[in-house]
Amino acid sequence: MAPATESWAEVRAHDHVMRYRRSGTGRAVLVLRASGAPDPLWPELADTLASRFRVIAPEVPASGVDVAAWLTTFLEGLGCAGVAVVAADQFCMPALELALLDRDRVARVVLVPWGASEETGLDGVLGTTAREGSVPLLVVRRGLAAAEALPLVTSFLGGNGAHPPG
Repeated sequence: MAPATESWAEVRAHDHVMRYRRSGTGRAVLVLRASGAPDPLWPELADTLASRFRVIAPEVPASGVDVAAWLTTFLEGLGCAGVAVVAADQFCMPALELALLDRDRVARVVLVPWGASEETGLDGVLGTTAREGSVPLLVVRRGLAAAEALPLVTSFLGGNGAHPPG
C-alpha cells in the first residue's frame, strides 16, 4: 500500500489557532497520540486509516490544558460532528470525557491504553443515563501485532463492530 499523502493545516476557533495533520478521504477519524515522539501505535496505522478514512491528527497543546475542552473547540473549528476517535496513552481519558460530554461530536472511540493486558478487542458501548444514545467503544491492547490490530480497528471504525469480516 502506498503511503498516504499528508499535509498540515490550521483551524481557528475561539481565538485559538490549532495545527493538525490531515490525510485520506471519507469519514473523519481523529487520531490522538503524543506528537514528536516515535509513533506509539503501529507504524502502519496512519497509512491504513488514510486508505479508508479522513485522518485528522491535531497537535494537542502541552500540559496544563483541559484536553477534552480543547478537543471540543478544535472539532467546532473544523465543523466536524460524528467523528471517530482513536486515542493512545494519555489521551484515552480525554477521549472518553469528550465522548460522554459531547455525544453529538463522537461516533466511536478506540482506546489503546498504556500498560499490558492479555485482553484485546474488548468492545461495548459508552453512555450515561443523562443523555440518549451511546458511543461504541473498542479497547485494543498495545502489544497486539499490527496484522491483528489494524483489521480490528478499521472494521470497528467502519461500523462493523470489533471483529473483521471473514
